Amino acid sequence: MRQNRAGDTTLIITTYNKPVFLEMVLKSVLRQHTLPAEVIVADDGSAAETRELIERYQTLFPVPLVHSWIPDEGFRLSMSRNVAIAKAKGDYIIVIDGDIVLGPSFVGDHVLARERGYFINGSRARLSEEATRRHCASLDPRITVFTPGLRRPLVMLRMPWLHRLAKGATGIDKIRGCNMSFWKSDLVAVNGFEERITGWGCEDTELVDRLYHIGVKRKNIKGLAPCVHLYHPKAAENYETHKANISIREETERLRKTRADKGLDQY
Repeated sequence: MRQNRAGDTTLIITTYNKPVFLEMVLKSVLRQHTLPAEVIVADDGSAAETRELIERYQTLFPVPLVHSWIPDEGFRLSMSRNVAIAKAKGDYIIVIDGDIVLGPSFVGDHVLARERGYFINGSRARLSEEATRRHCASLDPRITVFTPGLRRPLVMLRMPWLHRLAKGATGIDKIRGCNMSFWKSDLVAVNGFEERITGWGCEDTELVDRLYHIGVKRKNIKGLAPCVHLYHPKAAENYETHKANISIREETERLRKTRADKGLDQY
């Protein structure tokens, strides 16, 4: 398959101790019609199995595959992303989670839709538990609208005309941090993700608040960039941590903050 290169684009994949999921994602990256200039795995402290997997795929990738690892000291998604963003050489950055399997046009569609003054938020289909088990057993990343066990299958249809017509939500409504892209200069301007936010929730919506405060708006990518979320049980939520995260986001909104207190400038 002939592949184009988006020479100014970095793809960041977050992960934590799910090497089978990560391998599915990496396989889907290798099937892209347009490859990014580099791929960075933002690893929140995974064990040796993930490192060995990445080392194996580094020999297979036609572009640099970078393992950006931080020690396992709890759920520190914001930090793992910031460290990866600081390493990124691309002017444009696509961020996905390590359980998001990409359709072949995913990277190219983000590049096609990007626009100065905007960040992009995308959607995802969902794979059932049984279908996820089946695809992970075969390590087959080929998931289409016809795949058994696919939920929200229309997301897997590439419909550029829909992208031009459907504006979708604005602000933090239905923000999905698993499928977003940004100009790196905008992330630098707001100092990246807020690392005071730990545990599950609010790291993506709080970032979006700050982007809006500097005038960077949301652009949805309906009909483009198909991808699918692999099934896994919902992460356990710590009530006190989540309450603290909500408080940080409310503070950002109330004070119209534009920069993270503890963010990208550390790196």
